[in-house]
Amino acid sequence: MMEPVDVVGFEGRRSPAPPDPDEVRVVPLPVSRQQEAVDLVCARLPHMTRGEAGWHFDAPEVFDGLASVEAVDRHGAMLGVGFTAHPHFAPQGRTFQRVIVAREHEGRGIGRSLRQALLERLPDGTTDLVAGTFDDDPRSLDVATHWGFGVEEHAIESQLDLADLPTPEPPPDVTLHDVPDLDFDDADVVEQMLLASQTNPEAAQGWVFDLGRLRALVSDNETPVCVLARVGGEPAAITFGGVSDATLMIAYSGVGPAHRGRGLMTLVKQRAHLSARDVGATVSRTANEEHNHGIRRINADLGYVVHSGVYRMSQRLDV
Repeated sequence: MMEPVDVVGFEGRRSPAPPDPDEVRVVPLPVSRQQEAVDLVCARLPHMTRGEAGWHFDAPEVFDGLASVEAVDRHGAMLGVGFTAHPHFAPQGRTFQRVIVAREHEGRGIGRSLRQALLERLPDGTTDLVAGTFDDDPRSLDVATHWGFGVEEHAIESQLDLADLPTPEPPPDVTLHDVPDLDFDDADVVEQMLLASQTNPEAAQGWVFDLGRLRALVSDNETPVCVLARVGGEPAAITFGGVSDATLMIAYSGVGPAHRGRGLMTLVKQRAHLSARDVGATVSRTANEEHNHGIRRINADLGYVVHSGVYRMSQRLDV
């Protein structure tokens, strides 16, 4: 969740020669090598920020059953890493799985060994694995497909520089409210609007957010940002995210069906940008399904620029 950085390459220890597959071991990743693992991930996935690559290390309270492993050769050189956990905000039974092999060691079965180690460490109750590959990385997509993952959606990631921002100008019957702790006097009414607003493709896949799940999206080291729009006092639109490493990551934005077509999403995002800048953010990032033309048009009008694309994938397990 986090500031983009330039990664020039993996700076970890190197083997003097390609590893013999029989010499590769998969072992738990020690805390002392977490930053080396982040280096490896960012070198292999240049679109990923350090904050995203190390989110599970920095915010373990967001997850259940977190397990991290590394593949090493007989010299102790890190060849690849793997992570698995159930995020508290995810639908029941859904566990994320990430396997990354250093580019120079691909094609030697290291990823398969990492994946097997993660399958042996899944949180109790796991029924589905979720993963993702960047859309300009066909090799990773082919590997994930071979392992049994199927594409659920193509998400477009975009970002906005928060240096020069307009001030929102709501009409007389619309008020904007900063409520970062999601503590509302009429929480039940707000939650009804929040749930009704979720006509997005992700909701159809089970990713439905009530107020509790929104809270679970933000870790202890993030500053929450939430703006609620009311029309005549009635909850009408909301945007929510967290600020860390000078970046606002917008987690969810929605407008109640009865209040659509009035530009409320533009207003709440404009206010959220200002609120995020006030707590140190310099950029805002968001991701939206490619066919969600409404929110993507609003983001473009606000000045968001497409940064990358991700295939979000899942695999049903035999349980």
